[in-house]
Amino acid sequence: MDDIRRNDFLVIFLSIRDRLTAVIQRRVTCSATAADLTQDTFLKLWERRNLLRGVSDLAGYFVTTGRNLAADHERRRRISPFVAGIEHLEHVADNRPSAEDIMLSRDELRRLQEIVDALPPKCRQVFLLSRLEGLTYVEIGARLGISPKTVFSHMVTALQRLKAGM
Repeated sequence: MDDIRRNDFLVIFLSIRDRLTAVIQRRVTCSATAADLTQDTFLKLWERRNLLRGVSDLAGYFVTTGRNLAADHERRRRISPFVAGIEHLEHVADNRPSAEDIMLSRDELRRLQEIVDALPPKCRQVFLLSRLEGLTYVEIGARLGISPKTVFSHMVTALQRLKAGM
């Protein structure tokens, strides 16, 4: 855009600025916001002035752009109470495990299952009744027909093997 075209751009804006501000103010009802949006309209179109060469009604284009900016402003203002304070959410860490963590956990679980499967049958039974069903040593002893002291002994063996294997 040459200097004359820039001058035309400025002359057109200055000639419709008051009308543009009035159109915007009808939408936003705040004179300070209307003044800011009028300036934003100018800056938005000034930055794109090279793309506006084919626009025959630049004054109308200013008004339409200003009206759209006012509508966008009001839309954001209406929804802001519902989205206030979410700016920080882009910095919230994703607490889902990574693919590597999932793979490591599956390997650890597979290893744990192998160790439990390799336990002597009574020892495995005691361990599973205690850890999976949450039974006390007395309850396990009653169910398996062994003393609570023997249950304790089997648990010690199971835990030692698990510790050594993991």
